[in-house]
Amino acid sequence: MSTAADKPVKVARVRSARGERARAGLKEAALVVLERDGYHKMRIADVTREAGVAQGLFYHYFSDLKSLTLEVLTDFAQASNDPLQVEKNVPRGDWYARIYAHNLVVVRGYAKQPGVMRCLLQLADEDPAFSGMLRDNYRNQLMWLVELMPKLFPEVRFRKHQALMVVYSLAGIGEGLMREYFINESKTLRAAELTVEQFAELLSTMFYRALFLRHPDDKQLKYTRNLTAMVRSN
Repeated sequence: MSTAADKPVKVARVRSARGERARAGLKEAALVVLERDGYHKMRIADVTREAGVAQGLFYHYFSDLKSLTLEVLTDFAQASNDPLQVEKNVPRGDWYARIYAHNLVVVRGYAKQPGVMRCLLQLADEDPAFSGMLRDNYRNQLMWLVELMPKLFPEVRFRKHQALMVVYSLAGIGEGLMREYFINESKTLRAAELTVEQFAELLSTMFYRALFLRHPDDKQLKYTRNLTAMVRSN
C-alpha cells in the first residue's frame, strides 16, 4: 500500500516524463520545419502546428525560437561524432574503410537534410558561440587522424599543427564539394546523379590517394575503380 509521502514523487515523475516527451516532440517538429522552410522563415506557430500542440505550450519548454533552434542544431551537429561508434564495423588496419565510414556519415547528413545543413551555416554566421561550437566539432571530427599522422608517417617528422593543416586541407575540399552538390544544388555537379555511397566513395578515394599517394584496393571500390589509371608515368 502506498503512503501519502510516496504519491507526490510518483506524480512528479509522470509529469517529468510527459514534459520530456512534449519537449522532444517540439524539437523533432523544429527539425522538420527547418528542413522545409529554413531558419529565417521558421515561426513558433509552424513548430507547434507540426508538433500538433497548442502554441502556448511552446513557452513551457523554450524561452524563444532561437533557444530552440540552437539546441536542435547543436544536437544535430554533434550526432555521430564519436570515432569509435563510426568505425565500429571497420576491419582493423583498413585505412580506406575508416575514411569511408567517416565520409559516409557526413554525406548522409548532407543528402538527407540539406535544408538543415544550410541552417547550420546561416546560424553560424549570426551567432559567434554557435559558430565556435561548429568549428570545435569539425576539428574534433578530424583530430583522430591528426593524432595518428606522426605514427603513420614517422619519416616525415610531422609537427602537430602541420599534420592538422594537411588533414584540414584534404577534408576542406570534400566539405566544399558537398555544399555545392547538396545545398547549392549546382546543376553542373548534380548532373552526375551520384548516390550517397558513390559520393562517399569519391571523397574517400581522393582523400586516400592524397594522403597515401596510392590508390585504394580495387576490391573495395565501384564508382572510382577506374581511377587506378590516374597515374602519370614519367
